[in-house]
This record gives sequence, structure tokens and C-alpha cells, in this order.
Amino acid sequence: MKCSIMVGAVCIFLLGTTAVRAHSPEGELFFAVQFPDNAIPVMDGDISEWDIVPESPYHLRNDRLSAPDPSILTAPRGSADPSDLNLHHVVGWNNSQNKLYFMSEVFDNIHNIDREDVARFWDDDALEIEVNPSAVAAGEKNLEGQPVNQFSYKWSVPPLEGQYQYIEPISTYTWFQDGTEFIDFGWAFDGEMFGESTYYYEMAITPILALSRDEASSKEGSEILDLEEGTTIHFSVNFGDIDETGGEDNYNSFWGVSTDVPCCNATSDLVMAELDPLLLEALATRVTAVEEVSWGRIKAGTTR
Repeated sequence: MKCSIMVGAVCIFLLGTTAVRAHSPEGELFFAVQFPDNAIPVMDGDISEWDIVPESPYHLRNDRLSAPDPSILTAPRGSADPSDLNLHHVVGWNNSQNKLYFMSEVFDNIHNIDREDVARFWDDDALEIEVNPSAVAAGEKNLEGQPVNQFSYKWSVPPLEGQYQYIEPISTYTWFQDGTEFIDFGWAFDGEMFGESTYYYEMAITPILALSRDEASSKEGSEILDLEEGTTIHFSVNFGDIDETGGEDNYNSFWGVSTDVPCCNATSDLVMAELDPLLLEALATRVTAVEEVSWGRIKAGTTR
């Protein structure tokens, strides 16, 4: 599938026999902005590098999120109270690095990290990102005895006793953790660490089509997806909000892009977009501004 992005509109062309598989929300596509090589964001929690991304169709805010899980909260799309939880997500990709990039900005009136068991990340506020690069149907995901084809990257920060990442369904491979060539995660925050605050999350991953369950051959035997313009994968981005102590029984809400239950499955279609002219224009403006500041400092006799 090829997608042509034009100023003010998104044009979708279905070519040949390629078809969008069943997904949620039905009939809707999400888009990963393409970063040129000179604009790849650093995964450090500073989201200013994402400012060049045009608003439409890439930015996902409260109006495109829902809470469909009846065990936590059932609330229609766009009904989140921004004074309690205000969410903002963007997904990107780069061709030469062959990576996906995720940015989440989360305002929360109470940021909760107080779980008694450090392994029960779901007892605290957590960002959960699911990626299914092969875009297979729910009944074909992570079948017993077969290679893993859907991955959950779950983050709960600040770290508690050093624990902050939960990679599922396999979390024991040392080469498949934060800080490796396959996963890079960064975070920062403004405000009160455990009170009213805004947290910033960034993650870069290499999209794996099939991960061997044999640890000895897992890295070399993994099959990697080659990202291209028009490539469509399945994904989900969710945030679990807990404002009181006592763990998952005190979920305040759980908001995500999918309307499916259960909540945490990659069931939404994500398309790798072509280079957006509005992004290139914003990038050129930013580069020019930096050059003018640098030249001004040189003329003033200082490099600081």
C-alpha cells in the first residue's frame, strides 16, 4: 500500500492485491511520520525534536483515544478529562536506520509509582506500546511453539528498585532490552515527580517479524521487517492511569488508540508515510535558525 500525503489531506491508494487487514478502529488508519536522516530524534525524553512533525495526520491526542475495557473503565472516544489525564502520542520511522520511533507526552494530576511488587508494573502508571510488524490477526499472534510475532514494550518510571521496563512475552534475552540496538528508551518530566506533572517518553525499536523462542539462536535467528513507504503494521499505544495506592484494582482509566477488548493488543493499522513536505519545510526553518544563532555568536566573539 502506498500513501501520498498532501498539504491538508491524506490520500490513500490501495495497489494490486495488498489490502488492509481487520483492525480497530474499523476503517481507520494511523500514520508514522518519516524522519529524514538529519532529523532522527534522540531518545532522551526531550521531545522538542518532534516539533517539526505536522499536526495532521500524525499527532494522536485525547480526541482519538478511548477506554473500552469494562473491567477498568468504559468511556467513548474523546471523553477523557484533560485535567485528570491529557495524552499526546506521535509515531515515526526512518528508512536507513530501519527503526520505529514513539513519543508520548502525558500530563497527569497524580503520577503514581508505589507498587509493592516491583514486577507488577500494572499496579502503577505505565505506558504500554504493542507492535505486531507482520499485522497478523489476533488468532495468529504468539502461538505456542511458534516464533514471537507481537511485542509489548511497557514502561513505568521513575524506576522502582531499578525496575522500569517490561518486555513481553519474552523478557529474559539480554540483547533485547533498553540500551541495545533493538530497544532505546528515554524519559523526562516537568512538575512534581509523584504529583501533578507532565512525563515525556521516547522509544526507538527495530521491528522484528519473528523472534525465536530458542534463546541460544534468538538474536541471529530473528527475522527483521524492512520498513518502506507504505508498509503497514499493527500497533497500539495505551496508558494506564492509577491515582490511588492499592494496585490495579484502583485503575482510574486506561486509554488507547484501539477500541478492542482486551485493551493491550496491536490491532490498529499504522502506515509508514512518505516524506512530508511540511516536515521538510519546518526542518529547513529550524536548521536556518540554528545557523543564524551560531553565526551571530561567532560575530560576537563567543561560541557559547
